[in-house]
Formats: sequence, structure tokens, C-alpha cells
Amino acid sequence: TQLPKGWTTIKVGDVAIYTNGRAFKPEDWMHEGLPIIRIQNLNDNSASYNRTPKTYESKYLIHNGDLLFAWAASLGTYIWNGGKAWLNQHIFKVDPYPFAQKQYLYHVFKAMITEFYTQSHGSGMVHITKKQFENIKLLLPPLEEQKRIVQTLEQISTKLDVIMGSL
Repeated sequence: TQLPKGWTTIKVGDVAIYTNGRAFKPEDWMHEGLPIIRIQNLNDNSASYNRTPKTYESKYLIHNGDLLFAWAASLGTYIWNGGKAWLNQHIFKVDPYPFAQKQYLYHVFKAMITEFYTQSHGSGMVHITKKQFENIKLLLPPLEEQKRIVQTLEQISTKLDVIMGSL
């Protein structure tokens, strides 16, 4: 099929750098310090956080607006909004290259969840390997088009929120 001008098919691994979270051990967990983001914290707002007052490599430090992808247990993509925190294992921090917009990747990964699941394995605890994940292809329009797509999706989402709120 012919893609629109400027669009390309590209591997997931070629649009961003993926940093896996740290393998925190139970002895790292405390009741004070920065929260440690685990998959259950991403899927359930009421899930309690383990915390740690210790300092680790800055690559594990997460800030508001960071794009995260959980690749084990339940696959999913998230924009972090819980303040400064440490990233636990089984979650990638996604740092897009300049030609890929973070919000666009967030929406594309959300739309590709079924495809990610078909590439995953494991019966109890599903997971997708970094290699499998990075080899999946996605459609990437030019940056300006990515921004227009995101803007449209956010407008639709806002309208849906208004409609749902009025029901």
C-alpha cells in the first residue's frame, strides 16, 4: 500500500530509546522517600507505593510528562503525572528521538496493545522481550502531522469526557 507523502513504516526500536526500570529489592522499600513506580501503580490509582530515600542512577528517575511502557504482567502505555519517582523493572521509560512526538507514540502504542500482546509470551506473567517489542513496526507521519493527529485525538477525548459527564 502507498503511504501518504512523508509517512514511513519504522520499527518501534528506531523511534525512541527504551530504558528499563531498576530491579528494586524488598530491602530498598521504605515508608519515606520518593515513590517507586510499579505496574500496579500505573493500573490502579489506589495502589500504595513502595518508597525509598536512597539515590540511584538518574536514568531511573521519572518526572511528570515522561512516557512509560509496561512490558510485563499487563502491557500498557502511560504518561506519568505523579511527580518525581523511581522507575521499577518491567517498565520502560520511553525517550523519543526528535522526529517522534511523545504524545503521538503514547496514542500509537495504545492502539497497538493487541499487537504487542500477540508478540508476548508466558502463561501466568505475560511479557514481551525488548527485541520483540523493538522489532514491531509502526506508521510514522512527519512531525507536524503527528502533532495534528494528537491535537485531534485530544479534542475528541475532551468532547467524550464532556458527553460522559453529562450522562
